[in-house]
Amino acid sequence: MALSKPSDGAVLAAAVAFLVGTTGGYAISEVIRSDRETDLQQEIARLIDEASQKTKPDVPSDEEASGALAKSGRSMRISECKPRQAVPGVTCSGIITTTAGSFAGASQPGVLSFAKIEGVWRQIQ
Repeated sequence: MALSKPSDGAVLAAAVAFLVGTTGGYAISEVIRSDRETDLQQEIARLIDEASQKTKPDVPSDEEASGALAKSGRSMRISECKPRQAVPGVTCSGIITTTAGSFAGASQPGVLSFAKIEGVWRQIQ
């Protein structure tokens, strides 16, 4: 029995089917890869956020800092706090305002240190 030569239409149909199958497989692979990349990017963002939360020092609010300074007749609006080196607490910079005495209302930039002692922020040296 002799093998017959496939018709040009059959060859063309086979070639089209091969290309469609290959292209479809590639497209599906790219969609899966894209989804994985999106998942990984979201996981990285979550981990970065979680790590930054853990490394942020506990800092007083403006009200807590002002409460710690109330006995000295001052209040403070904090602009930045950094952990103190080798000792507990934070060093905060901001605007210190005199609230009592002959200089009441006077404001100037300054740096003060605070520590949380028994759940309450206190000014420390």
